[in-house]
Amino acid sequence: MKATKFQKAVSFFALASAFSLAGCQKEALVEEPTPKITAAEEAANTGKIIEGEYIVVFKDKGRNPTDILNKLVASKKVNQDNIKFKLEGNLNGFTGKLTKTQLQELKGNAEIAAIEPDQIISAQGVTATTVTTTTQSVPWGVSMVGSGDGTGKTAWIIDSGVSTTHPDLNVDVARSANFNPNVSGVEDGYGHGSMVAGIIGAKNNSVGVVGVAPNAKIVALRVLDNNGAGSLSYLVKAVLHVNTYAKPGDVVNISLASGASSILDNYIKQVAAKGIFVAIAAGNSGVDCSNNSPQRVNATNVYTVSAMDQNKYFYNASNFGAPIDRAAPGVNITTTGKNGTYTYGHGTSFAAPHVAGLLLLRGNAIGTNGTVIGDKDSNADRIAKF
Repeated sequence: MKATKFQKAVSFFALASAFSLAGCQKEALVEEPTPKITAAEEAANTGKIIEGEYIVVFKDKGRNPTDILNKLVASKKVNQDNIKFKLEGNLNGFTGKLTKTQLQELKGNAEIAAIEPDQIISAQGVTATTVTTTTQSVPWGVSMVGSGDGTGKTAWIIDSGVSTTHPDLNVDVARSANFNPNVSGVEDGYGHGSMVAGIIGAKNNSVGVVGVAPNAKIVALRVLDNNGAGSLSYLVKAVLHVNTYAKPGDVVNISLASGASSILDNYIKQVAAKGIFVAIAAGNSGVDCSNNSPQRVNATNVYTVSAMDQNKYFYNASNFGAPIDRAAPGVNITTTGKNGTYTYGHGTSFAAPHVAGLLLLRGNAIGTNGTVIGDKDSNADRIAKF
């Protein structure tokens, strides 16, 4: 797709974003008449193909991936200027543009293990209104699932970046990284990633809110721009980064979704196989998430999370289905916001980091607290608890 067409697709994605406002559980928070944060719910554009752009994975033959890519460029099966990213890790490859002829040639190439079209990804939550603090509060979700000391533990947040100077967040800027070429740095211009971060690790201090694993170290891996737009290829690159640099016992939170992608699913499984825990938001379309990635991944150390309200009723927009491992609070969740602010919102984006915090503290020994009421499938999801 030409650059102008891609920009139009991204603009449509941003315009398709939806607001959903609800009453706020203030808990010592005072609502201000400030502008609402633009938010991207799981819109119709999630999983939409980005025309002409692909993710290509090489077969693992112990060869240097650069050598394979150089050979493809030399034979004109790939144009050097059209390569976006090299993919390096247990599975190597690249992302970029291919002509129809190049695509057909690569499909028959002995070096290639898999090719998938790139897709638009979306954030799995809805932000609402900025609030201001009077005293420190413990959000209802944290009270329900429980909490502990997150000092010395690391959460990798693949999202829109994080508010790096937020007084309530312990952000490891040195290890943070940006994978979206349309923006620079990891400072959150959208707000979604900062909300996720606070639920996981907001400090237990005298102001703001408290997270499930207070004072945990937050590493921001940015894949969404200031409008909440990103692509599957950016997400894949970020997951490979986690696979390379995270350690067993760390947690990665992915409150994003794409359409089905075996390449992404396989990379998620590789991360989990190293002993790194993965918390994934189920999505907010009110459908079975078995056809979405990485939601559909079923593997040890991987937890797909649905959302519920304060009375343990299943959130009506939450996705459901066999991939779900836990339910967690996801309605009227107060947390940290961009630019050092505080905000609240709802969606499975905010359920997943409750589980991420618990995984940091207890790993696979996290408990349960009954089941949700009104689940949309035949198996009521177990509620996560410390």
